[in-house]
Amino acid sequence: MKQLIRPLIGITSSTVNHNNIPSINLHEKYIQAVIQAGGIPAVIPAGTEKGMAEAWLAVCSGIILSGGEDVDPYSYQAEPYPKMQKTNGKRDKLEIEIVKQAQNQNKPILAICRGLTMVNAALGGTVIQDIETNLPNAINHFQQAARPEPTHEIQIDPQSRIFQIFNRSNIRVNSMHHQAIDQLSPVLKPVAVASDGIIEAVEGSSETSLLWGIQWHPEEMASEDPGMQQLFKEFVAECTNKGNNQEDVRTL
Repeated sequence: MKQLIRPLIGITSSTVNHNNIPSINLHEKYIQAVIQAGGIPAVIPAGTEKGMAEAWLAVCSGIILSGGEDVDPYSYQAEPYPKMQKTNGKRDKLEIEIVKQAQNQNKPILAICRGLTMVNAALGGTVIQDIETNLPNAINHFQQAARPEPTHEIQIDPQSRIFQIFNRSNIRVNSMHHQAIDQLSPVLKPVAVASDGIIEAVEGSSETSLLWGIQWHPEEMASEDPGMQQLFKEFVAECTNKGNNQEDVRTL
């Protein structure tokens, strides 16, 4: 039997009460997108126990910061606005540490929806706590359509790596967020924007490690949109090429 080397991809998660039992929560679409891209998914639970970030980065070739709760304003030294929703301070602390250590170790990061605002906060930026409150002329960023359905257009920088995936300056994306990047981290660069100016995607300014932040939910669109699945394929390929702590799996 032929052996294949497939990278272990850590995916951060939320916590929910399921039948009054605190439980780990991660939408299955993340798992399926990583598997279809050739990676091995591993769910990372929230927690502040010492050494958790180091342990996960020791075994994972790359990290996906998933969607979920609002980013706690304490994470970027701000006070909460009235329309703040549920936060998870333990998750914020773990993800901030994961982001910083992944950057130091040149491990790829793909940050999705909440993940985009989280990585921006972790690297010195700030967050718009509620788009409607802060930008009265904003378009609708929280759709009522089905989750995989694209509902608004974004413009992509032709000089970006993300442009190379879609090979188009304009694409339509789904949208399920009420927060967004405010002050951009000095180590990130915007590579896609919505018509109202909201940053829809960023890339890291470093040339040594891949860092993508995506405001929409490509995992929800991936099964129907080859470009969205290609985003995960490119990320997993980058994790494989880095050669960081890969895992052997056998194929039948």
